[in-house]
Amino acid sequence: MHRSRPAVGLSLAMIVVAGVMSGWGTGRAAAEPGSGGTLYVAHDAPSCSDSGTGTESKPFCSVQAAADVVEPGDTVRIVGSPLSSYSEAVTLTRSGTSDRPITFSGAPLSPSRSKAVLAAPASAPALTLKGVHDVRVESLTFSDEHHSDVVAVTGSDHVTLDQLTVDNAAPTVPVTGTAIGVDGTSSDVTVSRNSIYPSTAYGVRVAPGAARVTVTTNVILTQQQGGIAVSGAADTDVTGNTVFAPCATAISLDGGSSGVVENNVAITLNSMQTRTCQAPTAPLYAVSADATGQVTADYNVAANGASSSAPARTEYSWAGTSYATSAAFRDGTGQGTHDIDGINAYAATPSEHSPLIDSADASAPGELTTDQQGRPRVDDLLVDNTGNGTGHPDRGALERQDTLTIASGDVPTPPKGLAPLGISMKTDATSSWGAALTYSVDFGDGSDPATGTPGSPVSHTYTTPGLYTTRITFTEPDGTSAEKSYAGVAAGTATPPAAALSVAPDTATGQVAAGFARFTVPAPADPWEVEYRTLSFGDGTQDNLAADAQEPTQATHQYAAPGTYTATLTQTDLLGRTTTTRTTFHAADAFVAMTPQYDTEKTIAAHGVLKLSAATLRADSDGVDAAQLQLVTRNAKASGTLTLYTHGTTRPGTAAIAFEPGRKATAETTVKVTPTGSVDLYNGSSGAVTVNVATVGLQSHAQYADTYHPVTPARLLDTRTGTGGTRAPVAGGHSLTLPVGGTHGVPANATAVVLDVTATTTKASGDLTVATHSTNDSVVTGPYWTTGQTATTQVVIPVYDGKVVLHNDSKASANLVADLVGWYGTTANGSEFLPVTPARILNTRTGTGTGKVAKIAAHATLRLKVTGAHGVPATGVTAVDLNLTVPSPSGNGYLVAYPDGTARPGVYSLNFAKGHSTANRALVKVGTDGEIDLYNAGTGPVDVYADVLGDYDVFPAG
Repeated sequence: MHRSRPAVGLSLAMIVVAGVMSGWGTGRAAAEPGSGGTLYVAHDAPSCSDSGTGTESKPFCSVQAAADVVEPGDTVRIVGSPLSSYSEAVTLTRSGTSDRPITFSGAPLSPSRSKAVLAAPASAPALTLKGVHDVRVESLTFSDEHHSDVVAVTGSDHVTLDQLTVDNAAPTVPVTGTAIGVDGTSSDVTVSRNSIYPSTAYGVRVAPGAARVTVTTNVILTQQQGGIAVSGAADTDVTGNTVFAPCATAISLDGGSSGVVENNVAITLNSMQTRTCQAPTAPLYAVSADATGQVTADYNVAANGASSSAPARTEYSWAGTSYATSAAFRDGTGQGTHDIDGINAYAATPSEHSPLIDSADASAPGELTTDQQGRPRVDDLLVDNTGNGTGHPDRGALERQDTLTIASGDVPTPPKGLAPLGISMKTDATSSWGAALTYSVDFGDGSDPATGTPGSPVSHTYTTPGLYTTRITFTEPDGTSAEKSYAGVAAGTATPPAAALSVAPDTATGQVAAGFARFTVPAPADPWEVEYRTLSFGDGTQDNLAADAQEPTQATHQYAAPGTYTATLTQTDLLGRTTTTRTTFHAADAFVAMTPQYDTEKTIAAHGVLKLSAATLRADSDGVDAAQLQLVTRNAKASGTLTLYTHGTTRPGTAAIAFEPGRKATAETTVKVTPTGSVDLYNGSSGAVTVNVATVGLQSHAQYADTYHPVTPARLLDTRTGTGGTRAPVAGGHSLTLPVGGTHGVPANATAVVLDVTATTTKASGDLTVATHSTNDSVVTGPYWTTGQTATTQVVIPVYDGKVVLHNDSKASANLVADLVGWYGTTANGSEFLPVTPARILNTRTGTGTGKVAKIAAHATLRLKVTGAHGVPATGVTAVDLNLTVPSPSGNGYLVAYPDGTARPGVYSLNFAKGHSTANRALVKVGTDGEIDLYNAGTGPVDVYADVLGDYDVFPAG
């Protein structure tokens, strides 16, 4: 019997079917949620909370949390994740109203997102609608690895289950679960356009007592016990479904059920039979004797999916009698007047000229106006219409569509040029059914579309510069259409977009990774016009940047070695025009203070070499380019110097320390090193000498560390005059605490200071140590002296509380002097270090550095150019790292090194004694002219050597 029921017209999600079903599209059914709002569920969102209100910015974590608070008219948007599913058993007990239904939707919020997946637990269905009404559930996927009940409708009415997918691997053992179940206390339930894979015993099951259930336009594959099983349900319509049934009955009604079975396609699909079902006997359609009087069956299909040699399969069981063919069924029952069999329908979508096309009953209860993929029911012009009513639907869940072919030459020509840009576009397209077509071209610039019939080219002029998307749509009379989009029609500006580039070092908490560059590329004024951008870093590497960035682009790069690099941004627009811009980055080093506690002590033979690995010097960490070392010599058998240089390089003619028999000597110095390399220490004397080596600091381009702040030398302590708070010699074995932080421009949070420390008016031989004023006890050795000698050494010492401790290790008293040279700390106004190959830049005996052979006269000053040569930049230099040597002076005295153009400070840089060669490190601030001054405060003329080891450049250097 036929009952007049309204067709349910819905927009549908995409199911791709090729032979059997595979995958999902991105469409969603549009259900008006009344005037309610939207609740969001996103369990992978960091901000999700089940105690919140379910906003898009702070969604619920679980579906159940939304189900517990949803109101009539609300839509619950369940956001999918490609990484995980919602593993929960959700029970909905809240209802909507007829004009304000509740909707649960798992449709993607954008094409780039995934459809939401609910994983069915073993203990309960993944979703239960319990005692509710006016509820719609759409576009959700269910993962059913337990093969148990998945969706259960209990005691509910006016419920729609649409576009659901139940998906998991086929069970290998008997199972009892149901994909979608409607219990006997439910009514007015629509089960439409769902995809049910072989994971349960039943696809759709309607229990005794249910009423007015519509099962329509579903695709169901290979269930163990039955595809659609209706038992004792009144007014149940099973319409337009496609059921693959290799073993079980595709559609069955029993228990006094009533309703209509029309337009369905049941496919044997022998290729999917299992070892337990090699020769199936279950009929494709079955209606029991107690239901035949209330059931009408017509326009159904019994199809085969295998070769003709497959064993015969009963097509119908009606009131207990089996019928092998549709003809026998029609003759024996009077039902199935328009049924079809004897065809191969392996694919779910009918092939062209299939008898399934345009042969269904358009007026069948529950028949939809669109198929499962949301496509319209259309008239195939190549097939005679043999169905009933208007609309010409095909049998089964999927409708054969016309193929519209748009010619490959239907493209805007030319695709780019200067505005105003005139283009022409062909309009060639064909219909596989020979339908008459019309076209509409949207040029994407706000102008009215151009319309017409295919075959005549259409022209258009883009007057305003821009990047446009042109869309051509061909439509046939029944509404079937096809569209092609051509993104990238470029009407260019008169000049190419300008390019800009800037760079800065990477800083964090006041420290800097001085070889790590952060480049900023502003967005161009017309980003649509840029086709690609390449940033070359100047070291042979490059990055491709996003071409159409709307915001400034940040690019970072770690340089492998210190140096000056020119980075180049090359920007090419859509018309092939290229713009370049450049910036310079000075990859340098920052200072890592070390506790000098791991000393190496070795004896070096005359003219021998001591090889020290980077690991020995604790310089094997990331990005280390130089080590600051303290050298202490003793037991020298002859006078001479030690030369320190990078292993594998030519030994330079420089001196790191001078020594002689019977005296200890100490000096700090700097040497280039690589984290996997080593350094050599050459003994230039004719006798052996014992040397102790300690690392006091490292220079790295890849670690967050400190910058250097050179100062004009200033006296912090002089126990002879009371400068620094003490006016008395320091007794032997006693110490003096000297505040350095918070004075003379040194901040309280400085991490290390550079001092020239001096002992004078000494009453006995001895030495001076300098230590941190803390429990860390970082100690470096100061000068050694003999009775009556004045001796100076430059030291680098960490500071933790702004103080250092000077300890007199002599047995007798000595006056102590400390002069500030600079400090290490935060990056503001600081300087970065650049090591160079050691080079002698001053030798008064040969004229190197001055152009003439002449000693520095007593109380005379020598000006020395230190920039622009030997790897030291010509500009931006704030200080140079030197070793100063006074060889065999004829009298006593000291040198003062200071920046040219400034007043000479009253400090000691190097003390010398008659007949004793002396060397000392000197970090010297450079004058604005790139020169330093060396003042001889001695009683007679002296020769001086100056060896450059590196330079400090203003931060950030460029």
